[in-house]
Amino acid sequence: MKGQEKLTMDFVKSLMEPSYTWVWVDYRDNLDNCRDTIQKCLEERNCERLLEKVDEWYSDAEWEAVRDIVAKLKDECISSHDFGKEAVEQFFGEYEYEIREEIYSRNSSDILKELVKNTDDIPVRVEMLSDYDCINSNWLESQDGYRYEESYFGDMVDALNLNPARVKKTLKEKGYKTCGRFPDKKHRDGKEQVSYGQFYQELINSCCGANLLTYIGKVSLEELYDTGFSFKEVIIPKGNCCGLFSSMYGGGSLLEMELREDIRLRLEVKDYHGFRFRLDNERSTYECSIKRVYGVCDSFFGEKISLVAS
Repeated sequence: MKGQEKLTMDFVKSLMEPSYTWVWVDYRDNLDNCRDTIQKCLEERNCERLLEKVDEWYSDAEWEAVRDIVAKLKDECISSHDFGKEAVEQFFGEYEYEIREEIYSRNSSDILKELVKNTDDIPVRVEMLSDYDCINSNWLESQDGYRYEESYFGDMVDALNLNPARVKKTLKEKGYKTCGRFPDKKHRDGKEQVSYGQFYQELINSCCGANLLTYIGKVSLEELYDTGFSFKEVIIPKGNCCGLFSSMYGGGSLLEMELREDIRLRLEVKDYHGFRFRLDNERSTYECSIKRVYGVCDSFFGEKISLVAS
């Protein structure tokens, strides 16, 4: 033996590389088909579900990589340092756990991060919930007249920072009935999120029940991952759109109310009132998606939204 009388853990450690890359992730490998799993991560506010998925996919490759590293360490002990094969096998068998743990500690692979980086931006919806449930089709809502007070319609007018009096004027000019008070909130003039004309067009083209006011955009999975899937607010960029959509029935309106400025929304639901964040998952078996219902491509959703971490 070359200056080495006995195998020790310190000696085996000295033969190891400073770090090991167990698995190389191909640039074509991604999480594009894992929207259900990503939604679970959002609901649970951590990435455990994706880690489980990665472990399911790559555990065999990782096990083989560690096995190869151990085999090379054994070979180096025998061929380069003149330890007997039997002694080496006995030592590696006795300290198998410690050796593997040391190799694990030197793993430089971050499979999940690489897959996340390779994943396309994801279409998303931010939906407004209300104590007044939803807004129905234009036909149904217009039968008794649009009502501002104590209605989802009124909550939607407020969310879009529209002046109720100007909304009433627009509807009356187009021949639609209204009922109840529509106060004149002049402080909103010039600060509306969308135009009154586009708001009217969105209303009259609504032909589905159980609609929610829905903002659309795209989100970077890398940004979701970096926030730990936990964030309190989103910023929808100017130029993106919002509109009426029903994920329950699979319909809505034009979704063409263009935002006049960046809109910051707090993702907090209290007593069924507030905003919720959803992936627009066309493969979902639990709800309808804009992408599937409207047959649109990802560009329809506009620019990426920004996440404000909690």
